[in-house]
Amino acid sequence: MIGIAFLVLGISILAYIIKWIYDRSKYWEKQGVKCLPALPVFGNCLPMVLNKRNVGEIMEDIYNAYPDEPAIGYYEFLTPRLLIRDNDVVQKVLIKDFGHFVDHGFEVDEKKNPLDNQLFVMTGNKWRAFRTKMAPLFTSGKLKTMYDVMNEVGDGLLEYLDKNKANDIDVREAMGLFSMDIIGSAAFGINPGVLKNPESEFRAKGKQINDPNWRNLVRIWFFFAFPQVAKFFGFSFQPRSVTNYFCNIIRNAIDYRKKNDIQRNDFIQMMMQLKEKGNIELKTLDSTDDYLKNELNDSSAEIFEITDDILMAQAQSFLIAGFEATALLLVYAMLEICQKPEIQDDLRKEVMEQVKLNGGLTYDALRNMKHLEQTVKETQRIYPLIPFLARVCTKPYTLPNGYTIKKGEYVYIPVAAIHQDPTFYPDPKSFKPERFAEQPKPGTFLPFGEGPRMCIAMMYAMLVVKFGLALFLLNYRAKLSPSTSYPVKFNNRAATLTAIWKYSK
Repeated sequence: MIGIAFLVLGISILAYIIKWIYDRSKYWEKQGVKCLPALPVFGNCLPMVLNKRNVGEIMEDIYNAYPDEPAIGYYEFLTPRLLIRDNDVVQKVLIKDFGHFVDHGFEVDEKKNPLDNQLFVMTGNKWRAFRTKMAPLFTSGKLKTMYDVMNEVGDGLLEYLDKNKANDIDVREAMGLFSMDIIGSAAFGINPGVLKNPESEFRAKGKQINDPNWRNLVRIWFFFAFPQVAKFFGFSFQPRSVTNYFCNIIRNAIDYRKKNDIQRNDFIQMMMQLKEKGNIELKTLDSTDDYLKNELNDSSAEIFEITDDILMAQAQSFLIAGFEATALLLVYAMLEICQKPEIQDDLRKEVMEQVKLNGGLTYDALRNMKHLEQTVKETQRIYPLIPFLARVCTKPYTLPNGYTIKKGEYVYIPVAAIHQDPTFYPDPKSFKPERFAEQPKPGTFLPFGEGPRMCIAMMYAMLVVKFGLALFLLNYRAKLSPSTSYPVKFNNRAATLTAIWKYSK
């Protein structure tokens, strides 16, 4: 009898799970929101699992299927998400009505994983307080002070390229080394030296973060699909061995500066100054804050403690994030100008003219390279490293079609699909830097996001990419090796736009 009872219980539980999964796959249909058919468990993501299409392409298919809808249903495996399509609604979510969509919606357990408590995942006023204190590092004045150090790393890149120029050069590897040395030296003063020692532990640990292996891919998608479950079990964004390694390097850099009374205008110095204050006091109803308001009294304030773990989380997230993004953007730009020799020739001419006018490859010379900036932006349009932006609704919000987004419901902005929309970019598959001779329509160019949650290091990333590209073009002309495949193929299972490089010496 006991065995029969357990069998019945097991069948009942299984039947409940099957019904729950089926009901989840019909969620948007019940809400009256249009969507493409979804499979149980896989939702709309089966092409990604099978490595047939990446998430940006899947969202583009959905985006194109319903051109007249302000928002469309999407299933991220078992989890329903709302895909914002209408440009006016995109701008409202990101800027005009930002108070309803303040947070990215990631869940971290600060006690279990204190080093995951990064600016990107912070919420509400805590995010606002720390962003306010970190933003001054990325002003044009501060970036200019870092530029001399960038030039030193640039010399290292030229040495690396000269040493290897007799053979085909793996530009992906070269730019990966360059970006690590740049961010380590200019922002942290730690001089990784990976251009001279590509086999160093620093380089190995950096590559381990972005390695598109199954463990990393499952970890990222689990955080996207089941953020609350990830928080409950204390899952971490990065492998702990990697996090601990870079945090130890940062701690050693801080200790060295304290011991030797060294001061520099960089990220490490800002951290040390914040630590001395002990806390951040955020007065509410800030008259200068047009986005994030609350209903507390003018006299009230919130105080956030500045702990070693919080500062370390910001430092290592900024350090690690800079490894891959700038390197990939440099490589994608070079890949395109190899296919368009006339663009490469125009760029080289502009670089040489500005270098002559400014007495070298100076900060001001870079700022005057308009065609170079247009080329970088067109690269970002065609190769958006982050194919979508995520926001969670913090206050109920009603769309033009009458559907009310509930508190806690996630919305996605399909960046890759918007960048490929011929309404905004005629002939979108073609690489045409001249598109950016004028500012694009708001809400249609989103490589760094838009609004208050825009990437805080945007100006820094652009400076590094423009410097790396200008330095290369000043000294070399690039052409595609016969051993490199084009068009480039991507790892469709990755959450970011990660190419599969087919290169052999």
